[in-house]
Amino acid sequence: MKKIKKRTGKRPLKRLFLVNYLAITGLLFAVITISLISMDFVMNRFLVKTPDFQQVDAKDLYGPSGTLNGDWPVEYGGWLELVDESSKVIAVNGDKEDDIMSYPGDLLYAKMDPYRNDDSIVYHVYSVTGPNGEPYVLLWKIPEPFGMTLVALGVFAISCIVLLVFALYFYTKYSVRQVKQPLQQIVEGIKEMERFHYEKRLDFFAEQEFAEIRDAFNGMAERLQVASAEKETVENNKRNLLLHLSHDLKTPITTILGYSHLLLDNPETDHNQQRKYLQYIHDKSSYMSQLIQDLFELAKLDDQHLKLNLERVNMTKWFQQKIAEYYPEIEHKGFCLQVDIPETPLYVMMDSVHMNRVVANLINNALKFNPAGTTLFASCKGEEGRVVLCVGDSGVGLEEQDKKDLFEEFVRGTSPVKDGTGLGLAICKKIIAHHEGTIELLTDPRYSTLFRISLPRADGDN
Repeated sequence: MKKIKKRTGKRPLKRLFLVNYLAITGLLFAVITISLISMDFVMNRFLVKTPDFQQVDAKDLYGPSGTLNGDWPVEYGGWLELVDESSKVIAVNGDKEDDIMSYPGDLLYAKMDPYRNDDSIVYHVYSVTGPNGEPYVLLWKIPEPFGMTLVALGVFAISCIVLLVFALYFYTKYSVRQVKQPLQQIVEGIKEMERFHYEKRLDFFAEQEFAEIRDAFNGMAERLQVASAEKETVENNKRNLLLHLSHDLKTPITTILGYSHLLLDNPETDHNQQRKYLQYIHDKSSYMSQLIQDLFELAKLDDQHLKLNLERVNMTKWFQQKIAEYYPEIEHKGFCLQVDIPETPLYVMMDSVHMNRVVANLINNALKFNPAGTTLFASCKGEEGRVVLCVGDSGVGLEEQDKKDLFEEFVRGTSPVKDGTGLGLAICKKIIAHHEGTIELLTDPRYSTLFRISLPRADGDN
């Protein structure tokens, strides 16, 4: 089963959105700044003919004889005014577009201040000296055409739109890529779930909310995969159960029918032969009765609502009694008994009837499938809050291929003795599971077969 290690997300989505908003705001400022620079470049380079005023000297506009040179205003627009000491306009060169003939008070300074000038006329001021040494002020007044203002706004708007479209396109492409990959994987994962491919897992590193979705999806997929595997196992077990059941019932039924027909068709059969036939019928009937009883027991144990009659039992004393009950049969079979059961009380909560079935099955199997001289081993001990029982023998042991499915239904192993139903150990495992315990087959150099049963100790028992 494929497992993906849980990873935390990079950051919450709200932080991602906040970063995006800040980035978009920064893009807007950058676009406005670049658009203003572009507008200034286009207007000054291609649309508006403006001289480099740092290179224009007063001598280029005012001659030594006191005459105004209108060549520059003709080329770049506007007109020249010469203002004397009394702030009166004494000379004009070019097409004057206002009616100001004097600048009383601080009017001239107000006109030169762009924040107080509302005439849309730009003033360029030069200090010059008249023919007789009198101080004059030379004004080059250039009107700002309204049409150029609209053009400048148009250039600015077009630059903003173009730059904003490109900036948003590439930034959106970058931003979408951050959420596109997890969303694509989520959609792909959902489609795989629809196809019942529960082994699919999501594996990406994204924002916190996407990481939560990823972990929830992987958890759901893992549970579905386990449930699907369990369902498939149940279906296989059901098919195997029907197959084995039909096989195990067919042979004894055929035997019973055959011998019963012999008795019916040959009523004059001698007494010894009749007893032989009746013994065959009795043995097969007993086998079928045991098989049906085991199947009924197995069905009851599969019921999750089954309630055991749990009692607080001293396991050491109970186990000693069980071994003592089997001692005559152990001695009759020629087995050696080795017991390691302490006198110290070890308490567990158990159903004595069901647990008796477990111990009886293990001991009976050892006695049935092993020759005389075999050592039968039984032990009981406390171990880290649990009580551990061991039942084993030094007999013929089990083949390696039999150990894997030993606790499955209808598994009999490769022993030549085949009079069991193959359900005993499966029933034992389910009984132990209902007691919240475990049963397993151990590998031990002293014993060819050794079963270990672990049960939780009763509350209050250390």
